[in-house]
Amino acid sequence: MIVMIFANSAAFAQPEVIRCLPPEVPVTDLPARVLSEYRAEIAAEFEAYFTAVSTHIACLDIERNRALSEAHRATEAYAAFLNIPPAEKDLP
Repeated sequence: MIVMIFANSAAFAQPEVIRCLPPEVPVTDLPARVLSEYRAEIAAEFEAYFTAVSTHIACLDIERNRALSEAHRATEAYAAFLNIPPAEKDLP
């Protein structure tokens, strides 16, 4: 049981995986003839980007809500911790 408590402790927390990776903006820093020749493909890349960036923003909203909820739980845990009387050895 003690192992489970320590395993869930922030001291042993692993770095979190980035949850919301942003999409890459299509490249337009190309010669004019390339932009002209591949106009349809580049336009399709931008359409895909705009769809992906909308998904990315929704992910950020979800992540923001998750982080706020986590911070709220941490605040409650800290408040509960502060209400625990100190051990005799900690008293002056």
